[in-house]
Amino acid sequence: MPIGSPCSRPHTSALSRPSPILITGASGLVGSALIHRLHEAEPDRPIHVLTRRPTEVQAIAGCTVKAFGWSPSDGHVDPDALLGVDHIIHLAGEPVAQRWTPATRVRIRESRTKALNLLKQVCETAHLAPRIISASAVGLYGHSADLMTEHSPPGEGFLADVVKEWEDAAADLGSLGGGHVTFRIGLVLSAKGGVLERLLPIYRFGLGAPLASGKQFQSWIHIDDLVGLLMAALAHPEWHGPYNAVAPEAVSQREFSRTLAGVLNRPHFFPNVPAAALRLWFGEAAEALLASHKVRPERLLEAGYSFEFSSLEKALFDAISA
Repeated sequence: MPIGSPCSRPHTSALSRPSPILITGASGLVGSALIHRLHEAEPDRPIHVLTRRPTEVQAIAGCTVKAFGWSPSDGHVDPDALLGVDHIIHLAGEPVAQRWTPATRVRIRESRTKALNLLKQVCETAHLAPRIISASAVGLYGHSADLMTEHSPPGEGFLADVVKEWEDAAADLGSLGGGHVTFRIGLVLSAKGGVLERLLPIYRFGLGAPLASGKQFQSWIHIDDLVGLLMAALAHPEWHGPYNAVAPEAVSQREFSRTLAGVLNRPHFFPNVPAAALRLWFGEAAEALLASHKVRPERLLEAGYSFEFSSLEKALFDAISA
């Protein structure tokens, strides 16, 4: 399926066409959904995407999407990708849900921070000051059962350290003059990818069960709301700094598990999966599954943002029906 708009669509003249948006991670779960929404809202707005496979991506891209090559680990980026760009949306990042070998840890960190540092270097050289909208994560808060808002301090651990450096790199790019927004994203609900896609086969067979004690909190967001937040950030230049991209009410892992089984009309009677089993299977990465994140989107609520999906049951039902 093309990630851009159909070539048959008439376009406005070059003089009236809006400035391009540059997106990293455009072929991922959130990036592809964002591009689809952008084409619905602004079909004539050019979209530049940075990818390690520009020829392959361009072959499936629509007319308003142009793919440019980059390799942050090698310090390479096509400078033409930034021509005329007034916003950068940074969604790229090595998946966290894998065993954390020493090499994996480096990729998880550098795919987020080194990429932003590279973009800053190119912008400085070209005297550009685009606004940066960057993904971040609730992992910044570490493991805690306490309620966290954007004003809460960072936690401890590998993920918290990575997210702190990630946000610092976004702020550095924004300091060129364009400003920055970072979205601390929780568990993204979509049947097309992420954790939910992996859980669905297990729960559809009636094998779903809470993880560890089941008491740890999970902060979640429906993918449509997350894309809506990215769109809102583009429309609100006054937004600045960190925002918790999670639904207003966090739930316990036990409640999440029970609700998912109920939405699928499947039983939910298996005993909890022991934390030791998760650590044996995932290694240190199991901490991402065991951590408690009770996060509230205080700044978004203060800004008057209205979530389409504030009920977990409604969000799960929609996600698996999409």
